[in-house]
Amino acid sequence: MNSDIKTKFIFDSILYYADKITGTTGKEFENIYIMKLADKISATFDRRKAPGSEFIFEDRGNLYSIFNILNGNNQSKRYDASILYDDDKIKFAKDSVTKPSSEFYKTIKEKISGKLENATMDTDFINSFLEILEQTTSYIPVSASGDEKVDISVYEHIKQSTAIGSALFEYLTENEKIKEQESIYHSPDEFYKEKSILLYSMDFSGIQSFIYGQYGKEDVLKNLRSRSFYLEILMENIIDELLDKLGLSVANLLYAGGGHAYFILANTERTKTLLAEFDADIKAWMQNTFGIDLYIGSGYCECSCNDLQNKPDGSYSNCFRVVSGAVSQNKLRRYGASQIKALNKGKKTDGERECKICHSSYNLNENGVCSLCDGFAQLSRDILNREIFTVVSDKEKGILPIYRNGYLSGGNIKRKDGEEYLNTNKKILIRAYSKNGVYKGKDYVKTIYVGDYHNADTLENLVKDGVGIKRLGVLRGDIDNLGKAFVGGFEKNKQTLSKSAAFSRKLTQFFKYDINNILRNPVYKIPFSDGEAENTDRKIAIIYSGGDDVFVVGAWKDIIEFGVDLYNNLKEYTQGTLTVSAGLGIYMPKYPISYMSEKTGELEDYSKKLEGKNAITLFDKNNSYHWDEFIDRVMGEKFATISEFFSTVEDKGKSLLYNLLELFRNRNNKINIARMAYTLARMEPSGKVSEEEKAVYKNFKEKVYDWMFSDTDTKQVITAIYIYSYLIRKEEEK
Repeated sequence: MNSDIKTKFIFDSILYYADKITGTTGKEFENIYIMKLADKISATFDRRKAPGSEFIFEDRGNLYSIFNILNGNNQSKRYDASILYDDDKIKFAKDSVTKPSSEFYKTIKEKISGKLENATMDTDFINSFLEILEQTTSYIPVSASGDEKVDISVYEHIKQSTAIGSALFEYLTENEKIKEQESIYHSPDEFYKEKSILLYSMDFSGIQSFIYGQYGKEDVLKNLRSRSFYLEILMENIIDELLDKLGLSVANLLYAGGGHAYFILANTERTKTLLAEFDADIKAWMQNTFGIDLYIGSGYCECSCNDLQNKPDGSYSNCFRVVSGAVSQNKLRRYGASQIKALNKGKKTDGERECKICHSSYNLNENGVCSLCDGFAQLSRDILNREIFTVVSDKEKGILPIYRNGYLSGGNIKRKDGEEYLNTNKKILIRAYSKNGVYKGKDYVKTIYVGDYHNADTLENLVKDGVGIKRLGVLRGDIDNLGKAFVGGFEKNKQTLSKSAAFSRKLTQFFKYDINNILRNPVYKIPFSDGEAENTDRKIAIIYSGGDDVFVVGAWKDIIEFGVDLYNNLKEYTQGTLTVSAGLGIYMPKYPISYMSEKTGELEDYSKKLEGKNAITLFDKNNSYHWDEFIDRVMGEKFATISEFFSTVEDKGKSLLYNLLELFRNRNNKINIARMAYTLARMEPSGKVSEEEKAVYKNFKEKVYDWMFSDTDTKQVITAIYIYSYLIRKEEEK
């Protein structure tokens, strides 16, 4: 199919919906029945009670939360109307909301109309228009039905309809049925049975080891951030390259995050041929660039419109199972004969030297660093301050390779200087990305959101002013049972493409955007005070925050507190339908980051082994708790009691605290019950003692003695003593 013809159809589809919103285009459309058919199919996906009715934009009240019905939930929470990414506040669904004002709708229409004034029939405009729709209509429900809890937004409906429409247009064209579109629209039942759509997926392998498997001791934090961000840009660019190759817009991207991506494509021979070419080319490029360190597996499933409507029950989930199986098979058979020969032949290596950062032997410079690690070092210099990142064709102006024939440029570009830079470099510019902010110039610059909160530039600086022992805290966590929720988290009669898209987009928003706000506005504080003023900023740096997981480093106390904030915010955000499990370790800042990553990963695994998961494991496998137990029993009860006693009653040194710890550790030895009673008696305040000290001691003595007789309490108090002892230890104490 001529790409210009397909682009015109997609462009017309965008104008079709724009006219529904603004009523200003007044355009007649050549393939109107395919657009209406896609609208009808998407309305069925939306599970609207009147799926045959055409999309109409009107004052619709408030959008219901997709989490109301996830994983057996049954709530009726809604969102306040707002412009997406217009402020840093996390958008929580609420029981009581304010109806959107007429001024809100007027603002939306003005923004959309303003974008249409410079409409051009090309993919850049289509993508930029979809971005405007996302910002303005993500919190407007697609249906105004008063007796329906509509949780699909106008944006999601339009995006999905555009994707379905482009797939059907290509399918009907290849099968020479384009002239039958009107009859298909009016009598679609037989057509709905045809396998007209491809559900396509790609999945990165090796992300964790690529980011954390480096061993250099200099600029470790900067290196980690640059590696993580490079993968973000690489994934975005690979997605954009595929869509360009297929002649499609970002509407056809169903979901991207955490190294995974799903697409809605046409089930045509042309599409399959292009996917095969892309698959071979990307694998060759990845192998040539990264060896076996990074890999992309891919696969697809042929689907009918009925399948995506979950007719019969289970059809929808089966599509995802099939595509997941195809990706897994692709990963198991990742290399053909020619690729294996190339791997055995290897690259040109320096047999006597290894890269001092990643230990590879390829392309070392005079400083003993490979070309990739050298590029990461260059990227890290201003990565946090850069606002626009570009992919260019000129190797001399690039610092890192980007698929296919591009290079990530090294220039520090601000959004206010974007127009001048883009005009000057038009001849070599392949693509541009704006990080955590919208570029408002005339050229299209794709907006990407990244968790990039940081409080220091080095691991040492993160811990140097921390409370207690100067140790680095490392936390790894991810969503429990996300795959199961994504494929089967909704009841069978509610499991649709729309629900999955809305659900996954909300999670991406949380982990790529809201995560920064959680760190900038700390809430939970360990109930401890050493009498010194404490900085309220979290001394933390995000290394990676993807579609469902997070990896952060920082002052160990701040890391514990952030873990609680993450749990609480996710619980409120998802209305208790999703949980997170995490591992938290503390280390000397000079420890190899690969070791920290491996060990916290093991701790995370221990959390996921607890019944029901939803847990945190601290320090070692003996300190695994469900979050509420850790917050309420370990910290709220055990730690608070210990902290209150030792901060109130004078002259009670650390030796008594460590004696208590040893007694709890060896509680199965019966003599230690008597020793505990003796130790507690010795801790009674003597001399002139206030009533407060007497009360605090009595409470402490009674609780500690009782805890000695319970396995659960003993475990909890040991963890609490660990945390308290770390808080009162000074660096000179070993």
